[in-house]
Amino acid sequence: MKRKSIKATDCTKNSDNPMTANETHPPPVINLSSSITLTDGHFGIFKKGPKFVPTPPKADFAEFQDDITSWKNRLRWVLYFEALKGSGHQSGSDLIPIERALIKRNKTNLDAPISKNHALELFLQKIEEEIRNHKEKKCLGDNLTKEERVALKDIRSWKTSIIRPYDKGVGFIIDDIESYKSRIIQEITNPLNYTNVTDIDNAIPIINSRIRDWALRFSEEITLMIQNWIVDENADFGYFYMNYKAHKPNKGYPGRLITSGCGSPTERLSSWCEYHLKPLMDKLPFRLQDTSHFLRKLTAYNSRRMVEKRTNKIILCSWDIEAMYPNITNDLGIEACRELLNRRDILDPTTDCVIEAIKITLEENIARFGDIVVKQCDGTAMGPHHACSYADAAADFAIDQKVMNVNINPYFNNIEEWARFRDDILCIWNGSEKDLLAFDTWLNSLHPRLKFTKEYSNKSLSYLDLHLSVIDNQIVTGMHSKNSDTHAYLMPTSCHPSHICKNIPRGVMKRVRRNCSTDSLSDDGYRDYKEHLMNRGYNVNIIEDAIEVAKSTPRDSLLGFTTNEDAVPSRKFPLVIKFNPRLPPMSHFINKHLHILKLSTITDKLFNKSTIFTTYKMERNILSMITTNKFKGHLDTSQPSTSSSFSNAPTPTIPDSGCHPCPNSCTLCSNFLKPASTFSSPNTSQNFKIKSYIDCTTKNVIYLILDLKCPDIFYVGYTTDNMAVRWRNHKSHIKNSIKSCELAKHFSSLSHSTHKIDKASQSDFTRQLSDHIDIILIEHVDPATCVDVVATLKEREDFWQGTLKSTPLFGGINKRSNQKHMSKT
Repeated sequence: MKRKSIKATDCTKNSDNPMTANETHPPPVINLSSSITLTDGHFGIFKKGPKFVPTPPKADFAEFQDDITSWKNRLRWVLYFEALKGSGHQSGSDLIPIERALIKRNKTNLDAPISKNHALELFLQKIEEEIRNHKEKKCLGDNLTKEERVALKDIRSWKTSIIRPYDKGVGFIIDDIESYKSRIIQEITNPLNYTNVTDIDNAIPIINSRIRDWALRFSEEITLMIQNWIVDENADFGYFYMNYKAHKPNKGYPGRLITSGCGSPTERLSSWCEYHLKPLMDKLPFRLQDTSHFLRKLTAYNSRRMVEKRTNKIILCSWDIEAMYPNITNDLGIEACRELLNRRDILDPTTDCVIEAIKITLEENIARFGDIVVKQCDGTAMGPHHACSYADAAADFAIDQKVMNVNINPYFNNIEEWARFRDDILCIWNGSEKDLLAFDTWLNSLHPRLKFTKEYSNKSLSYLDLHLSVIDNQIVTGMHSKNSDTHAYLMPTSCHPSHICKNIPRGVMKRVRRNCSTDSLSDDGYRDYKEHLMNRGYNVNIIEDAIEVAKSTPRDSLLGFTTNEDAVPSRKFPLVIKFNPRLPPMSHFINKHLHILKLSTITDKLFNKSTIFTTYKMERNILSMITTNKFKGHLDTSQPSTSSSFSNAPTPTIPDSGCHPCPNSCTLCSNFLKPASTFSSPNTSQNFKIKSYIDCTTKNVIYLILDLKCPDIFYVGYTTDNMAVRWRNHKSHIKNSIKSCELAKHFSSLSHSTHKIDKASQSDFTRQLSDHIDIILIEHVDPATCVDVVATLKEREDFWQGTLKSTPLFGGINKRSNQKHMSKT
């Protein structure tokens, strides 16, 4: 299929304004920068998406020839060693499986001897002739307009702004570099999560020494090659970067801090841990591998209900483990891994050996941002290779094993099905709503750091990328996508091999076929995703063809019920070259002459269409051209780059006062809390400074709740507990229309108009409510400074109600007030 048939010939369906987004999806670019004004050319670049590859300049034929030579060399060496094996010589590698899996061997630069096999040499000769006779395409169209080329060059020259991809979905956010630096410094200088590395020069040698001591201690269990490899003498610090949450504009587009461990001193040790932990994941019966695995379990569940003729009413319930990774304590993770490792049939290496390695990766996780170097002191990082297996083991140990134990869980008989994918849990509940709520309370008591957010329904529920519905005593599934999913598929005009853009619609439609359990739901999915693909410029005929391919594919094969167990994995010998339309079409040349390799028994055995083919390295895409994860600038130009303490960071950015999110990214902080150092009343122009460090875990606070839909309405309150607990009460009363305070009464009175919110789903309710409310913690009352903390809190609440004018006298909703403060204002 030629590329021109993949692209749509009629693009009138695409919006003329690249910034246009529908009501539920963010736009392709959000500009937070104070110094950048976007042009139409800029919009055109950002709309193409991060994976879009602009047409590259002239091809690098020297690199291409090196790749061809390397490939020919490899084929000849393969045949050479096969001949040695046939003559009885030991020619294979003496590496054991773990060494082959972990240690990347350097390619040999030695030229292989010309093969005596006539079939291979004739095949290579024909390939060389095709390359020599190929004429380079002179007139190759550009997939960017002249205006977009100028815009791309301009974007890459920006010095005072930084571009980051969306945390979820596809798009970009532009921010001032100073703002970006401030966001990250605020996170990494939080003493609850990180500690300062004072001796920067010796930090990596100390970690390497600890790893080396571990390897020597367990030298009888670790091969000499692994011992030499696992200590990286060229290691550097990991690094921090941040992606912005474009789907939360009302919260100021909060960021998600990410730690990269690439090249860090513990990266190789993490790979070693993952090699031993990953095979044990199959021993976790309630862990899900992916959507297909869940659908297979659901199909089996529906079959059991039908065979057993069950007619009982069920409730679908899902839980999200809030900030699971940072809340897995080291003690919990180590205990869980030890229990799992002890289940092995063969304890090789010993459990103590693996546990000590895991401890090193947890306790020596260091990273830098600019001149600041810190070590994580609590929680689990998401960057290491073994992080997912480690977290799954901990969640199984702390949650799944207790929930599915009849001797521990008093509600065990109410659970018909229990499945977990990382931090997302799905339960099919056989019992009353009252019992379900009681089970939720019990579940939240299992571990002091692990908290769960639930949503449930006896009709329908969203889980992973599925929409589950209870119909005729069975659970049917359809398509589901989150609001942050922009469906920004790779545009067919991107400089990719044509088969990639052709296969994208097929992959999309097969996913629809897999996820939808009925034909009617499949048809709905085909229609919706056809529109998404057309909006990205795909030809309608290609999409229709993809739909027909999906319809003709047995759903059982897409679910993974049918597998070819007789298939034996074969060695692959791909030609790896950089894709450039100006280069010779190597895939065509290889397929054209592949039949020559059938002339010899040994080449016919080794080389065929599934083992010898062309694969591509891609040219730079938009994402790699305009973004970088590793921040290379200095944080304080007046200080040398060898600074070794937090004191060298810009003082104003250290969060010593103000309202701040907690380090665990809880529901309150992720959706409602507004970070601030000052606050003011909508009724006055006076600003007030927050004088102490306050977050959702701080007790004895005065708080301010702003109604984003009614700008003149706000509420001042106090709590002797922390705000996370107080807000759960407020939120529950708003949802259930319990008129316990003026705030709940206000929302209840406008629940059918201004504050109309869907309350059926907990997650949807939370998301929608976050568009209505901002919360600022404005004052902390220290019990050590007062005789009666409750009386002081009431007095300060009255003071702020009067000062900010939140009472009915000024059109507010706070009814409690103290006249002495009113008169002063």
